[in-house]
Amino acid sequence: MQQRFCSCGASVWVRYFFANKRWMAFFFSDQHPMSGGTCSCPHCGQPLDIQNLL
Repeated sequence: MQQRFCSCGASVWVRYFFANKRWMAFFFSDQHPMSGGTCSCPHCGQPLDIQNLL
């Protein structure tokens, strides 16, 4: 997994999977990286997009 950061500064973890001939990114909160995934920043609620993470 890779650690990335939302524009608000919150940390999120990203895990990549190769499926259907393309790479997909799944996001996990910093507090519980092995729990269920998330679609929004755990701090500000902004939707997560791999292209917008630092």
